[in-house]
Amino acid sequence: MFEETPPTQLLYQKDAYIREFEAKVLKIQKPNEEYQILLDQTAFYPLGGGQPADTGVIKGETGEIKVSDAKMVSGRVIHISKEITGEIKKGDHVKGIIDWERRYALMLNHTAAHLMAEALRKATGLSIEVVGSGIDVDKVRLDLAYEGSLGPLLPEIEKIANDIAKENRLVVSKTMPREEAQRYVERFHESLKTLPPQVQEVRVVEIEGLHACACGGTHLRNTGEIGSIKILKRGSKGKGVERIEFLAKRS
Repeated sequence: MFEETPPTQLLYQKDAYIREFEAKVLKIQKPNEEYQILLDQTAFYPLGGGQPADTGVIKGETGEIKVSDAKMVSGRVIHISKEITGEIKKGDHVKGIIDWERRYALMLNHTAAHLMAEALRKATGLSIEVVGSGIDVDKVRLDLAYEGSLGPLLPEIEKIANDIAKENRLVVSKTMPREEAQRYVERFHESLKTLPPQVQEVRVVEIEGLHACACGGTHLRNTGEIGSIKILKRGSKGKGVERIEFLAKRS
């Protein structure tokens, strides 16, 4: 489908704070009810790793595309749209504009999710494994391998998470060979076992000195941008699996 085009340059991995960018249209097609648009580079984050895709618009000189979704296919970010106003065609130079309010809310919650994983371990004294997660604008979901109920520990977990946020720890990303990444994240009680075996270059996101794991998502520059983390609820997902939901707000 898009194999004849080069892989997309992922601007969001270089700088998650890019709101607008210039690009060239490599291909547009409509295999069904939706348009699929491929650019040579993009700041739109595609669905993956528990984080939803970005939305926004792509503007050309004679047309505009409303981006409702984005997905990664073989190293290429496919922008999804239900409509194109005016005309945009292959070869056009365009401007992409991210829905920044939505993106930033996702960044807040995604960084808070990494932070919360360590807060849970500190509160329980256990190397709790995160077995499932979901990032959204209005909440984060973490499913945890834990026997018993986290209910009595929720006030302590929330306090530890907010204390960590106030430490203004840097959030950095680095790409390294898989074997090196495995050793690196093990220091933070994480592993690469859910990462497909064909992935040999791994992007690791670290809350400096606190937590590190494989992650392709968008994050804050430091934890101090989080004003507060509020646990919304907990529940049981069956024997040995606890679920907590929480929300991060800007400082």
